[in-house]
This record gives sequence, C-alpha cells and structure tokens, in this order.
Amino acid sequence: MIFHKTKDSSKMQKKSSSDLGAKIFFAVLLTILTVCIIYPLLFTITTSFKTYAEFLKDPFKISFTHPENYTTAWIEGEIGTLLGNSLYVVVISVIGHVLSVCLISYAIGILRFKGSEVIMALMLSGMFLTSEVTSIPKLIMIRDMNLLNTLWALIVPYVFSPGGMAVILMSNFMKRLPEEVIEASELDGAGFGHLFFSVVLPMSMPIIAFTAIQQFNGVWNDFMWPLIALARNQQVWTIPLGLIRFQGMNNSEYGELCAGLVIMMLPTITIYACFSKYFLEGAAAGAVKG
Repeated sequence: MIFHKTKDSSKMQKKSSSDLGAKIFFAVLLTILTVCIIYPLLFTITTSFKTYAEFLKDPFKISFTHPENYTTAWIEGEIGTLLGNSLYVVVISVIGHVLSVCLISYAIGILRFKGSEVIMALMLSGMFLTSEVTSIPKLIMIRDMNLLNTLWALIVPYVFSPGGMAVILMSNFMKRLPEEVIEASELDGAGFGHLFFSVVLPMSMPIIAFTAIQQFNGVWNDFMWPLIALARNQQVWTIPLGLIRFQGMNNSEYGELCAGLVIMMLPTITIYACFSKYFLEGAAAGAVKG
C-alpha cells in the first residue's frame, strides 16, 4: 500500500514538474514574441521625434525633442490628402467586400445548392495564389476598364476578390445558425431580402465584424497593389504609398517618415482597441466547422 502511494506521488511530482517546465517555456516564448512585436513600434515612435543627424548619431537613443516632425510630415507629405484617399478606398472596399462575402457564404451555408462544395474548393484553391501571381491579370482588367491611376483601380479588386478564408469562416458560421429561426421566417413568407438582411445578417454579426476588421487592415496597409495601379497619379496615392516621398536618392528623412508611419498606425490601433472583443469572437465562431 505504501509502495503504491509512493509511486503515485512520484508520478504527480513528475507531472507537476513537466507542467511547470511547460509554463516557463511558454512564458519565455510569449515574452520574446511580445518584445519582437512591441520593439519596432517603440522604435518608430522614438525615431519620429528625431532629426536625420540625431538618428545617424544614435538610432536607439530615446528622444522626444522634435515634435515638429509631425507638422512637417503632415504639410510636406500631404498626409491629410493621403488619409482622405485611404479612408475613401477603405470605407467602400470594406462595405463591398463584406457584402460580397456574406452573399457567397449565404449561398454556400444556407441555400447549400448542388455544386456549392465545388465552388468552396475553387475558392480555397485561390488561397494558394500569391498577390504577385494575380497582379498582372488584375492590372490588365483594370486597364481595360479605364480605371488605372484612379481610386477605383483599388476599390474594384478589393471588393470583388473575396478571400477564400473569409468565405470559409463565414459559411461555416452560417451553417450553424438555428435552422428553426430560418424555417420560421420562410413559413411567415419572408423573401430573400428579408431573410438575408433581417434574419441571417443580424445573427452573423460576430463573423461579419471579424471579416470587416481583417479587410480594413489589409486594405489600409496595402502597398504593392497601389504602387502598381496608381504609379502615375500622385494625387490619388494612399498613405502607405505616399510615405515614400520622404525617401530620397541619397538620404531619407527618417523623422518625418516615422511620424507619418505613426499617424498611419493610429486608425488600425484604434480599430483593434475598440473592436478586439468582436474580432476574437468572430475568429473563434467561424473557425469551428458545423
């Protein structure tokens, strides 16, 4: 009896030791990841208050001596115009993208017509194509539509290129909506419009919020496609593209550049801070297949 108790206690000690080791490992790993994520942000903020000479002398010194970099960046970099262009593109793109994803997901998750699984597989296969692969076809399409060097050259691809992952998450979410509610609405004579906008969408708000935040982040920070589509018209540049004005042939105005980056980051940080709850709820809800 004593032998069994000793053996059990030995197993418990080994288990507790392994649990403690795992906790320490993950704590160290999370600390390293946190530093890797936060340090570039802090570096950008401190650099935004330095002159070019101060940055070259000591890039890592914490200094807040030149707040006028923000004024210079706003005026010389035309940050106000860039923000206006970006907001115009983001608002239309997010609304259009979310609506297109909702419609596709409704067809796959609620209607479940014959061949919907094939469409899902095709959309999933599109996730394996990088943006570089699709840039040339998009450019040809936009050129033929006479939209090059206009903001609509960005909006059209953003709206009508719903990501496969967004459709998968939202269609999985809609598959798990209470069938009783949908059937009751149909029995009451609800048509497509009423069923879609008044029943399905309100119940799908967590995953819709997740999709909207993801699309906002992608559109707001996109650099490559605006560089291709808007290269010849600086008046319609978005803020990620417009910040290259602070980079010269021989040197770069790092203070003004980082000030512009900080201004650019503020909307993204604000969105995540205000809607992080819905972001996490939507990610968790859509990830579980029904």
